[in-house]
Amino acid sequence: MKDINSQLNNLIPIAFQTMLDNTEDMVFVKDVNSVYITASEPFVKMVGKKKVSDIVNKTDFDIFEDKELAKRYVDDDKKLLGKGKDLVNFIEPITELHGHARYGATSKFILKDEDGNQIGILGITRDITRDYIARQHYQQELAYLFELPVDTYAVTYIDVDDWRVISQRKQAIGDAKYQNVNTVEELCDFAVESIVDKESKAAEFYKTFSQEMLHEIFESGRSIVSFEYQRILSNGDIRWVKNEIRFMTEVDSGHLCVMLSAKDISEIKSEEQQLVLAAKMDQMTMLYNRETTMDYIRQILQDEPDGIHALFMIDVDNFKGHTDTRGHQVGDEFLVELAADIKRNFRDSDVVGRIGGDEFFALMKNVPDISVVIRKAGDLLSTAQNVCGKFPDVGVSASVGISLYPQNGTTMEELYAEADAALYEAKRKGKNQYIFA
Repeated sequence: MKDINSQLNNLIPIAFQTMLDNTEDMVFVKDVNSVYITASEPFVKMVGKKKVSDIVNKTDFDIFEDKELAKRYVDDDKKLLGKGKDLVNFIEPITELHGHARYGATSKFILKDEDGNQIGILGITRDITRDYIARQHYQQELAYLFELPVDTYAVTYIDVDDWRVISQRKQAIGDAKYQNVNTVEELCDFAVESIVDKESKAAEFYKTFSQEMLHEIFESGRSIVSFEYQRILSNGDIRWVKNEIRFMTEVDSGHLCVMLSAKDISEIKSEEQQLVLAAKMDQMTMLYNRETTMDYIRQILQDEPDGIHALFMIDVDNFKGHTDTRGHQVGDEFLVELAADIKRNFRDSDVVGRIGGDEFFALMKNVPDISVVIRKAGDLLSTAQNVCGKFPDVGVSASVGISLYPQNGTTMEELYAEADAALYEAKRKGKNQYIFA
């Protein structure tokens, strides 16, 4: 019996050392003064050392560069020994890796001799950084689910692997309500039905919404998918909506899940569109500026090559000389009034723009015959004369040059040159008249 007990006593340290040599956990042994006795290779690597002998007979203050971290460990040891109670699976920070924070789940057990006296501490730490951060992220997303921002219609939490709606929160935006859904299929059908553009990216996404598609996106490394589109709401209003799909792993089951939110971005879109429109407009007359006018006319000629189109070039006679003597403010007021009246002479589908100081362009699309163009030219002269009558101090008139597509040219540049030449001829012949190219 004595030989067996002796063998067992010899076996225990051999078994413990074998465990230290092979474990992936960070294991260490300290005496009651927090001096290291031994440790596993993962622990040695965690503290930034090369071999076990680099930490033996040293304290945390000797081996850790971060003295605040070292003090935390020593204080924990004192509390452990002071209370005489083991600590199991508490979360604590461990050394950073490449500048990134890491966390460990640590258990510390009090070692005692045969008489029950404390002789040291056995510590076991597992690196749980990935799971810890994932759980934090998961909790943040769940908090978002139950605390809807004011601009969010709804948040739907879907278990992709079980293919079911776990939870949904929704709220009214104005007097519009978001439809409640009980299944993933209902969600997709409702989404496709409410999307204005059935050929949009959003419509395509919900038409192909499936477990396989979501797993493929997640496995490609993407954690968020978002897109914007116009949706018809329950009250018939059309609003801009942003959908955001966030991928996450449910920490307990390990299932792939998605958090799908629908936000109202109509105000943002309106501001964006106003900025885009402002860049296209002449800020004084609020007609299209020169570049935009030219681009739109080129687009019409390209898209509607079989139609007959008329380009009107309108120029104010003697404008510069009169504004130089009577003031630019009066001249600007005159141009604003003239621009508004020229615009009213044309349809919304036509293009009207200011191409220079007192020069305007107007393209009349798809005219049925030349008589319509002649009447329109007469209307423009009458409009200019009426405006001139409102500003007797300016004392000007207007001349018009007209070119026809395709008779006088098939490109913007050709029509421009022909209309300009006709305008010059109108001025040469006495002004205040129109001339065809």
